[in-house]
Formats: sequence, C-alpha cells, structure tokens
Amino acid sequence: MCRSSFFLSNGYVCLSLWAVLFSNIVCLAQKDSLTVDVNGLLKPHLASTHHFGLFSSRMTQNFKARASTSPQLHLETQSGNNFHAPVQAFLPDDPELRAQFADQTWYFRVFDFVDQETTPAQIMDIEIDAVYKIYRPALTLPLNDHNEIRIGLRAFQTVKGDFFDSPFTNDESIEWFHSNIAGGEDPFGRKFYGVNEVAVNYTDRNGKRLNMQAGDIILGGLELAHTYYPQLEKWNERHLFFNLQSQIGWNTSAYNNSLDLGIGINTIKKYNLNTRSNLWFGLGYSVLYKNAIDGSDNLDLGNNRFLGSGEVMAQWTHQTSKGHQNIIGLNYQNQTSYFKKEEANYFHLKGNYAAINQGWHYGYTTLIENLSSWSMLYTHARPKISYTIYVKEDLNVNNAPDVETGISVQIPFY
Repeated sequence: MCRSSFFLSNGYVCLSLWAVLFSNIVCLAQKDSLTVDVNGLLKPHLASTHHFGLFSSRMTQNFKARASTSPQLHLETQSGNNFHAPVQAFLPDDPELRAQFADQTWYFRVFDFVDQETTPAQIMDIEIDAVYKIYRPALTLPLNDHNEIRIGLRAFQTVKGDFFDSPFTNDESIEWFHSNIAGGEDPFGRKFYGVNEVAVNYTDRNGKRLNMQAGDIILGGLELAHTYYPQLEKWNERHLFFNLQSQIGWNTSAYNNSLDLGIGINTIKKYNLNTRSNLWFGLGYSVLYKNAIDGSDNLDLGNNRFLGSGEVMAQWTHQTSKGHQNIIGLNYQNQTSYFKKEEANYFHLKGNYAAINQGWHYGYTTLIENLSSWSMLYTHARPKISYTIYVKEDLNVNNAPDVETGISVQIPFY
C-alpha cells in the first residue's frame, strides 16, 4: 500500500521550530500585567497516542464554561511510549469451534491453523514498538457569544526515543523505573526486543499492512469542531454550565482515508473557595462515528464503528498577586474498545510468551477492551499566553500507551 508519509533523519527541524516558539513565548510572558479570567477547566487535546486511534479524529471533551471572546492559537505536542510484543491473533470461522472457545479461558484454547480451506480463520499480526510524537496545531474562532469553532490539524511521527527528545517516554527511562522502583526487571520484554527501537508492523484480517520506521511522519487529518454554549440563567447563576459539541474529521492518510462524525455533551461546575481560589469540576461524554464515509482500500483499524469516550476532571485555580493563574488539574478518561468485545469469546493467540514476563498478548487483547488513563496537568495562565504540561499514565499498565507527556501553548489574539 502506498503510504502518505515521509522520513526525517533527525529532530533538528522540530527543535528549531520549538526554539523559535519558545523565544516568542518568553517575549509575550514578559509583557503580561493584566488579570486572567479562567474560563472553565483548561486542558489540551487529551486523546492518547494510541497507535490505531491516531488514524482517526478522536474527540476530547470541552470543559469551557462559555465561548472564547477572541481567536486563540493552540500549539500542542504529545509523546507516548507504545510497546506490544509481536503477537498473532486467530479468529476461527467455524461456529462450533467458536462455541467451544466461548466456554474456555482464552489461554487454554487450542487452535492449529493449516490453511483457509481446512481451518478458515481471520488472522492478524501485530507488533508495536515506538515512541509516538503527535503534533496538534489548532485555531479557535468565536462566532458569537454562544458559538465557536475550532480548526485543527493532526500529524504524528514514530521515533526511537532518547533522553534528548523523549526524556520521560523513552524505553531506557521506563525500564530504569521498572528495574529500580516498580515493575521488576524487563516486565514486558522491551529489553528482550531491544530498547529505543522502532518496529511498527501490522497486518489486518484482510491482509493489508501498516509498516512505520524511525522518523516516519504521517498527516493524520484535519478536524472541524463546533461548540454551543447555551445561556441558562438559573443554572449559570449557580455556577453550573453546559455545552454541546459536534465534530467532523477528515482522515487523510493512505491507511485510513475517511470522514468521522462526532457529538458530545459536557457539564461544568464552579465552586468559589475564596477571593483568589476556585474549584472546578467537569463531566462529559462523546461518541465518534468512525469512517462514516469510508475509503475503498482502508486498513482495518477497528471494526467497532462507534467510539465512546468519557472524561471526569477536577481543577484547582489560584490567582497570584500579579493577576496570573496557577492551575492544577486531574483528569480521568475511559474509551470504548477498537474491536468488538464479542471477539473475546473466540480468539486464539500465538506469541513468544516464554520470553517475557507478562503482557505478551497485549497487542491484541487491548483492542477488545476499554482503555482508561489518568492525567495530571499544570497550567500557568497569563493574559497573553498560557501553557500547560501534563503526564498521563495508564494504571492498567497495558502499554497502549504506557506513559505519555504533553506540552500545550495557547495564545489569544485580542
């Protein structure tokens, strides 16, 4: 399959761009002197660096209390470590064998594939080993007091990862943590297969293939999101706010040339602690209809066409003596599975389970399970700029991704 990707031999181009950005950030920060008004819960696009999800226009909840008063530029980058040892999945077509498998624990199931005539089955090969870097520039444009749109671009890159460009998400840092703090020696086989390497190889059940190497960049797509902020005076006077989201996403890669549609609803509540500090809570849920308009030669990146995603978030804000805001947030996400959960009743796996301690099956089993994660965020907001850093961890430890970090910069245009 032809790939719409290209290769960068090093990270100096990205480094130069961020150096220019940083110099402008410092310049803007030095000029701020006004008071910042916090508009709800501040967060970047927190859809994870999942290796299948990156090809779709996944939604993230909007916890703003009202529409922006001016256009805003968003520059976001994410870094996540995804590792799944090579595994081969078989889904037999024989109804009797499926019924037999349904009564057995999956690792006790016996299946010896011969050929498609003798033992017909759907077959997938999955190997994921890379640090994924995601780039999300976006622009928010207010339409009126109750409506705004956000236009964004999504691109991602697979890199080997080292302390220079991925200080917390490279293999060596993660395995140092496992060996010295928690997890034990090489619990998932990163060292066995080689640290700081890239091996992204996936063959779907139709025989179509995805292969990515170190430095490959793919333009994932463009997204247009609309948010409506209704005026509900009785509720708003009690610091309770609602908004409705809709989104259309055009996925532009050769692996998934398609159109996604999504809707979401969010609730935001504010508590005044004192004259300088507030406590915010957000609750939201969205549904994405993947591949509503589908290309003719797309890779199978999940046969569950509807992706549900929910978020719960708490945020504490404190205004400094200069009128700036220091903000700490805690976010929980849960997303439905990429493949249909009914496949759990009849799959059979083959992999090198004797070579690694645990998780040899994650390449497939994480695709038929809900994925959840916790994120800790810190934001420093000034009138002319705000920036957010966050760390995300999957407490189920299924490496989809394992640990993820991100940086977001927001610049309003008054």
